[in-house]
Amino acid sequence: MSRQQGVNWRRHRRMVLQLWVMSSLHLGLWLPLVTTTLIEMNIQPLFMIDHLETMQFAPYFIPLFLPMICLSSQPELMSKIKNLIRIRRMNRVSAVT
Repeated sequence: MSRQQGVNWRRHRRMVLQLWVMSSLHLGLWLPLVTTTLIEMNIQPLFMIDHLETMQFAPYFIPLFLPMICLSSQPELMSKIKNLIRIRRMNRVSAVT
């Protein structure tokens, strides 16, 4: 008989955070369209008819945001980006009057 080990959530913290962010992105971009469509079909046919066409394009942004989400979960890359931003801030020169 083998004993099953419990899930060590500390080891999987980054994965859970990345999954939560990706799920939030999907819900945030799909939920307005789905609720508006359901309200139009069942309750009020002209509900937000002016904005429906704009909302239909929102899910197309999901594949554009996914690489940023995946790359932001890499701590080495994030530290390099932060260092790059700090270096640029130090090079500011003000005019002497």
